[in-house]
Amino acid sequence: MFQLTVRGHDLKNYGSAEELAQKIAAQNIHNIQFALNKSFPQWAEPEQLSPGLGRFFKRVFGQSHVQVALLSCYCNLIHPDLEKREAILSRFEAYLAHAKFFDAAMVASETGSVLPNMGYTEENFSDVVFDDLVQVIKRLVQVAKRHQVMLGIEAGLNHPLSSIDRIEELLERVPSDYLGIIFDPTNLITAKNYQEQVALTREAFSRFGDAIVCLHLKDYQVIDGKIKVVPLGEGMIDYQQLLAITAEYKPYCYVVLEGTTEEAMQPAISLIEALKK
Repeated sequence: MFQLTVRGHDLKNYGSAEELAQKIAAQNIHNIQFALNKSFPQWAEPEQLSPGLGRFFKRVFGQSHVQVALLSCYCNLIHPDLEKREAILSRFEAYLAHAKFFDAAMVASETGSVLPNMGYTEENFSDVVFDDLVQVIKRLVQVAKRHQVMLGIEAGLNHPLSSIDRIEELLERVPSDYLGIIFDPTNLITAKNYQEQVALTREAFSRFGDAIVCLHLKDYQVIDGKIKVVPLGEGMIDYQQLLAITAEYKPYCYVVLEGTTEEAMQPAISLIEALKK
């Protein structure tokens, strides 16, 4: 029992909202993680957002029985240049303000990096940077609450929110019904501990499952000591157990296929559908 979702920008060769919706519906999928800046960048700037634009996508997607599960606004929430950070946060706040017009359940992002280009640095893991992140999330949660939409935050090994311990700490320091966790178990593994992914996922759900609002399902292979993302069914992920855990703790939770290209989408969906039989 979960709601399978695809990312709009994993589909190709569409020129309109109607075509995108039809492509998703053709996969027998009814939910989209919608990154406006990737699918329709000509309409993605915050000053271009309006109730009308949101309602347009809601209506067109709805005609194909597709709904916006997540509105993506992935950005560097802790950009080191404070002037640029303010512009980034203002953009995110505009997406929070307009999410309801798209009928989106949440607006989603990762946390970012102290490096402008989002590269790896151990400085991201310092308590000082984490404290900074907490203040940013507190600000965004207040805006989310004002607009009655959830703020969905995703962790990753290279980010300040880099472990389930840090996720739990964030939830403790920002206690709010409007803060949700987008849990991607592949974001939190390495070539050294990937065999612990299922146990890690169950621990996450047992510790803060009430705050998990979405699961990202991202298959992988271990190549030359590194995690390489591949389409679902072509790698090592134990998707059966991950989906079983998700359904156990959060029935009808959104589950987003990530890293599964359009040509690999139908085989991946068939694998998941087979679990229901």
